Amino acid sequence: MQQIEFQHLMNRAGFGATPGELTAFAGKSRTEVVNSIFSKSADNTDLIAVKRSEVDDILAELKEKDPDTKKMYRKMLEEKKVDLNVTWLRKIINSPAQLNEKMTFFWHCHFACRDDNPVLIQMLNNDMRDNALGNFRNLLMAVAQSPAMLKFLNNQQNKKDAPNENFAREVMELFTLGRGNYTEQDIKEAARAFTGWSFDNETLNFHFRERQHDFEEKQFFGKTANFDGKDIIDMILYKEECARFIVGKIYQFFINDVRDEKVIEDLAHKFYMSDYDIGGLMKEIFLADWFYDKKNIAVRIKSPVELIVNTSRWLGAEYGGDEALLFIQRILGQVLFLPPNVAGWPNGKKWIDSSSLIFRMEFGKKLIEVSDFTQRLKADDDTDPNMARVKEKMAAKKGKLYELDAKINWDLVCAHFNFSSDEKLYNQVSSALLSANNVSYANENYGFNEADNSAKLKGLLIHLMSKPEFQLC
Repeated sequence: MQQIEFQHLMNRAGFGATPGELTAFAGKSRTEVVNSIFSKSADNTDLIAVKRSEVDDILAELKEKDPDTKKMYRKMLEEKKVDLNVTWLRKIINSPAQLNEKMTFFWHCHFACRDDNPVLIQMLNNDMRDNALGNFRNLLMAVAQSPAMLKFLNNQQNKKDAPNENFAREVMELFTLGRGNYTEQDIKEAARAFTGWSFDNETLNFHFRERQHDFEEKQFFGKTANFDGKDIIDMILYKEECARFIVGKIYQFFINDVRDEKVIEDLAHKFYMSDYDIGGLMKEIFLADWFYDKKNIAVRIKSPVELIVNTSRWLGAEYGGDEALLFIQRILGQVLFLPPNVAGWPNGKKWIDSSSLIFRMEFGKKLIEVSDFTQRLKADDDTDPNMARVKEKMAAKKGKLYELDAKINWDLVCAHFNFSSDEKLYNQVSSALLSANNVSYANENYGFNEADNSAKLKGLLIHLMSKPEFQLC
């Protein structure tokens, strides 16, 4: 397997190849590498960042105390949300199960959800991780019956005497079929079928409330029966349009923003006939010759999370405090567990704007130099509860500087490269760092001014990470 193909695979099946991985997998066949990636993802662990007992105590205090005390407990709750955010980001950076974390990240974007209780969000995240490469029906059912999603889409208020259509609408429009593959009447009837879907406040397990369920006949997709929520999900999955919709989303996330309808149609049919086997679909993609076509390499703009994780993994960066990791996400415009709406985050060129472009280009430099951030908070930061820590620290520094606490083992990074000549070093590092293969010493006017190897590598990485090509994967 050629290096550029391996990098492309790791960019899509994970968050980019590290120098060590480039060395370890050199000379391996495509099948060997793909099988290794899947094997590592089988050894996966849950995200455990917050304890329910601690969050329950905080929520209980919030109901009873005076305003000043409430403010203190509200701050404690925000701290738990920060813990959840940063713990997952660290897990993504450090986990050997890169494919499973990448798939969890994809489903996190697909099944966008937010809630004030970090325990519920943590549960949903683990449901996605447990089913990330499994069967889509099991994943969809786990998400649809999760307390976080039932709350977020208002199904707690969906009762037989007053149906709430929000849950049913988003399940079809955003999660399974897409617009044009159902009618407004289908939404109304599906909402009736989902009445009574709730969860137990004590156990946090899914709970079907019979007294709130509409047991009358419903007409859905042209069929009439006493359908319940599970029947609706099964009938949705029976439509091949569902497989086409999911594969289309996967294609644009893992392959190319520009759709190839012929490839999507072929993959969707296989996905449908496999009874929605996600792992089988992804392996089919990663083993296909067309996946490694030039038109699919280095054409996607890294999302903020992809940029942070890719840069951190490549450098082996270890972060000290939580605030920096949260602050970086906020500046770049993507904070884990805080999607802008139920449709999730945008993709492609929408990640690049005047407020984030300079920081994106300088992020590698800041991390390498472990410098202070000089960016100011955006005007809408007060609406972001996860910014409590950041705002407090910024206020303490009077808004001037924000310290980045990170450590990089430069001896370890340097060990992967050949310093026998400037040209060899440049070409080796640029080919290892950039997926685009048009950057080389021969066509660059770059001069090494540093004497020792570590300083040489730092200067070169700052130069290469500031290139537009580093924004692509």
